[in-house]
Amino acid sequence: MQGSPVQFEFEDVSPVEKRLKVEVAREQVNAKLDEGFKQLGRQVNLRGFRKGKAPRSLLESMFGKKVSEDASRELVNESISFVIGQQQLRVVSEPMLDALPSAKRNEPLRYTARIELMPQIEVKDYVGLEVTQRAAKAGDEQVQTALERKRQAQTELRPVEGREAAAATDVLNILLTGTLAHLTYKDKEMSVDLTRPNMSPLPGLAEALVGIPLGARDHEVKLTMPTEGLPAELAGKTGTFKITVQSAHQKHLPELDDDFAKDTGEADSLAELKDKLRKNLMEEDAEEAKHEMRLALVEELLKRNPVPLPTMLVQRLARNLLENQRSRMQLELKLFQEVRKNNPDAKYEASTPEALAQAAHAEAVRNLSIEFVMMALADQEKVEVTEADLEKHLAELAKERDKSVARLKAEMQREDPNLQQLRGQLRLEMALDVLEAKAQVKKAEAPEAAGAAT
Repeated sequence: MQGSPVQFEFEDVSPVEKRLKVEVAREQVNAKLDEGFKQLGRQVNLRGFRKGKAPRSLLESMFGKKVSEDASRELVNESISFVIGQQQLRVVSEPMLDALPSAKRNEPLRYTARIELMPQIEVKDYVGLEVTQRAAKAGDEQVQTALERKRQAQTELRPVEGREAAAATDVLNILLTGTLAHLTYKDKEMSVDLTRPNMSPLPGLAEALVGIPLGARDHEVKLTMPTEGLPAELAGKTGTFKITVQSAHQKHLPELDDDFAKDTGEADSLAELKDKLRKNLMEEDAEEAKHEMRLALVEELLKRNPVPLPTMLVQRLARNLLENQRSRMQLELKLFQEVRKNNPDAKYEASTPEALAQAAHAEAVRNLSIEFVMMALADQEKVEVTEADLEKHLAELAKERDKSVARLKAEMQREDPNLQQLRGQLRLEMALDVLEAKAQVKKAEAPEAAGAAT
């Protein structure tokens, strides 16, 4: 780069990290400092001088440090962008400066920075990968569960008549007043489903309300909180409350018969409704089986193609997983499921920060490895997303979300005008299609078919 206002050289740290040494010519530094003081002179008001007429020497003595820092940041950003653009680097994270340099007149600006790059992967051995796709299943128990969900969805709430006390089949609307540790309630309106005590607004409240007079006013109830599963300030504490019952309704579930099936509008008989539910469950499980198979394909691909990962990028993604409430809950659930594999009777306990951090790091490594290897495969197979592909995908998403294509597209474009994220996701899906097409996928026989064969 001899003769250029920006001189630079690279030092390889790893396959995905380079140390960049940069020198910005003193002429560029002087020009940036002059520009900074010129803008400053137009903006500041100094006593005894007309706006824009303060001498440069005074501005330098008063604001020299700030102008130098601003100039340094701008020169660093501009020079790094120049290097990245000229070298066509595929940077995956913000460059990390060793230290912010100081811009000084008549001196070049020198600094070093770490740059993390997208892994350069030549994907190998991806033709003919062998995986087995399990058969879809929908047993009688699953059908019955789905049927019961439909039944619950058609539950009627009828005013309680002919009795004076609440029963375990009721839903009560109450006013609650009282204290529990640091919590205070004053005529707090609550709906309490006595048929689902585990969903009670306060542990033990649903059970305590069974048998309460339906006309109760300021009926006293004491509740002692469980010692596990609650914050320390509430665990084991006892609260005293006064309950006023505003209304009481009894749950009425329809009978599971042909009339019920007709009321759903989906079938003319209970047997036909069960058949439809089984078919829907089979279709859903077939999709899940295909998803599992494709994940297994990617895992097999990663065994043959380990991915070098940028350290800072992994750390940033792991932090994001921990800071996002939904992602953190998924990590908690995953850890608990692993505990239950070894101990089916294990009770839920919150994971330690160390365990969560390790899980977040492992998840970040897995997600990034999958993304990079599939992006490399898409490059090798020349997978491109056309406008027709994009519009088709948008139409499918719009149907799933019960929106018009125009509305969904407008909503997405508010945050991503060119829909780059959606295009990237679709490209990865298309690369997965290519991987599956080149694999040897064995379809496992359904249990019924296997039994018949024997």
